[in-house]
Amino acid sequence: MILEKMIDELYELSKKAIASGIHVSFEIGLAGYPCRVWVEKPTENKMTTYDIYRDKALMEESVKNYEAAKEHLTQLLKENGS
Repeated sequence: MILEKMIDELYELSKKAIASGIHVSFEIGLAGYPCRVWVEKPTENKMTTYDIYRDKALMEESVKNYEAAKEHLTQLLKENGS
């Protein structure tokens, strides 16, 4: 999956999560990591951070972070009935 598609998908999930009251921050940057998503674990009052990097050497880690963030957001949306 290409970088832009991963970022777009996480952005759409983040917007849905925010609209349903889930604490999410979404940041897009120009240098270093192009995308960072913070998701709060409601019961723990703790933020989990997922970074998506532009660097090809870090693409494997970026894909893992993308998949983890997508799963986390999707699970929270299901739990929230959204």
